Amino acid sequence: SDPAVIARALDMGITYFDTARSYQQGNNERMVGAVLKDARNRITLSSKSQAKTKADAAQHLETSLKELGTDHLDIWYMHARDSAEAITDENLEYWTAAKKAGKIRFIGVSTHNPNNIVDRVMSAGVFDVLLSTYNFTVGTNNDAAYKRLKDAGIGLVAMKVMAPAAGSRGRGGAPATPAGAPE
Repeated sequence: SDPAVIARALDMGITYFDTARSYQQGNNERMVGAVLKDARNRITLSSKSQAKTKADAAQHLETSLKELGTDHLDIWYMHARDSAEAITDENLEYWTAAKKAGKIRFIGVSTHNPNNIVDRVMSAGVFDVLLSTYNFTVGTNNDAAYKRLKDAGIGLVAMKVMAPAAGSRGRGGAPATPAGAPE
């Protein structure tokens, strides 16, 4: 919520910035766009949409582009897709059309459960990037899915690397806090 943090990150050489339509009820995209407007050609910019229909996806993308002050996103994620059924043919069709139109460079999907969607992502044949939780609480549970995606040339972006995801405490055989660390 503090534009000074974004400006400082840019000054320090950060070049990947990620936001979403849903962050801060859309205000985050507006703030990120205002701070990064003069650096657009030097950064990688991504956003996400939870749209379920083509009409909603079209509206979300146009709003994101306007709020971010750009004519394209580098990565546009289907946001919070934790089941194969959440990746609909309708969404795949719109994201693919947006890419062909030059409004997005890469098609992405974000998930907390890559094992649940890896088959759908692979069979769809359109995804360029997967964004997923990766931290010490995950353990090795997702390694096979990540390997399949990597071997298929699908980029992997880690999220929540410094903090456990809600509800993941102790999952994956790893303790939620390192031995001896305060809770």
